[in-house]
Amino acid sequence: MKYPIHTVLLCTTMACTAPVYANSPSPVSFEATGMNGESLPVGDKPIYLKFWATWCSYCLEEMPHLQETYEKTNEKLEVISVNVGFNQNEPLVRRFLDRHNYTIPTIFDQRGQMVEKFKIVGTPTHILLDAQGNEVFRSALLTDELKEKLKRLQ
Repeated sequence: MKYPIHTVLLCTTMACTAPVYANSPSPVSFEATGMNGESLPVGDKPIYLKFWATWCSYCLEEMPHLQETYEKTNEKLEVISVNVGFNQNEPLVRRFLDRHNYTIPTIFDQRGQMVEKFKIVGTPTHILLDAQGNEVFRSALLTDELKEKLKRLQ
């Protein structure tokens, strides 16, 4: 069956921007080392993970919001950025973060372990985990629903 190109593009766009809700039956736990040598996650707080890359225009557009969220919710929420490592290298990512004064704890996922664990299929991907490690929200883009959930944690 053939579809007009505008129908295909609309469906593709809708799939990319619509929130995807997790239905993971068990909590997810992980341990990683941040680019500054810190162990992540640090505490027993809910976690906001953002998977991104420097070549992803949407990712870059959303980074100021991620920095602001990190600064405003530090007591109630652990914000962690995860660079997917695909066609990236650590010095490039570090230069990007430094150039824009981003202080968000960042994992450089060189071997794709975080991408695999969280079943990431594209960037950006936003994931909220509750304090027990249950995935409670997932979105391909920074949506109004995600902003509202984050606002409640401020």
